[in-house]
Amino acid sequence: MNNAEKSIAACPVCDHAETNYFVTKNNYSFNQCNECDFIFLSPMPDQNELNEQYTDDEKVAEPTYNKSGSRLRRAFIKLPRFTPYAFGKKTLDFGCGGGFVAYALSFIAKSSSGIDISENAVAYAKQRFKRANYSCMDFAQLLETNEKYDFVYSSEVIEHVSNINLYMKTLAHLVKKGGYAYITTPDLGHPKVPKNIIEWSMLCPPIHVQHFTQKTVDILFKRHGFKVVKFYKHKKPGLIFLSQKL
Repeated sequence: MNNAEKSIAACPVCDHAETNYFVTKNNYSFNQCNECDFIFLSPMPDQNELNEQYTDDEKVAEPTYNKSGSRLRRAFIKLPRFTPYAFGKKTLDFGCGGGFVAYALSFIAKSSSGIDISENAVAYAKQRFKRANYSCMDFAQLLETNEKYDFVYSSEVIEHVSNINLYMKTLAHLVKKGGYAYITTPDLGHPKVPKNIIEWSMLCPPIHVQHFTQKTVDILFKRHGFKVVKFYKHKKPGLIFLSQKL
């Protein structure tokens, strides 16, 4: 297949009419939009196929969680940054994993919840962290709920989803008007990303199926009713930002 055959009609983020072949890694091809910098797998795997990588629910839930100690410490270290937006508020960790951030938020929030697609992760969180509420739900189920939150934390999730606009629709559904979403994801535009992009460890399809720059998320979040109010500096190639629902 040549590069011209790998182009598609439109960019999922900005609807630009053309995207072009960018690079191939692990036998997966990425396309790039020259208008918004977005790169994404083309063809994009189905979400059910991707979910198999993040769930292992046929096994009994383990009593431990990988790097649980450091995960919990980092969750509490983040609290001062979250406090202006989450103190006394209704909060959610969207893609909560083992529940560490939702648990930390429970010490400053009016209420703290976590959702994840992994039954094992949710079972671990329920077993260990009683202060927060945890549920196993997918996008379709979340869109049927009436729950709204003042502060939604979603870390290292957005790069894993097959339908970026469904993720954003769900996020917009969950955040109250005037509320905040705090997002982290690998930063394609960071100066420490290798010039030879193939060498970048975060470019790891099919685990990560898409990548963003500050320009990309500005356009994407505006399209779905948010305004990016702050980008946080990070020494490593991490894109960390706070957005507000308008």
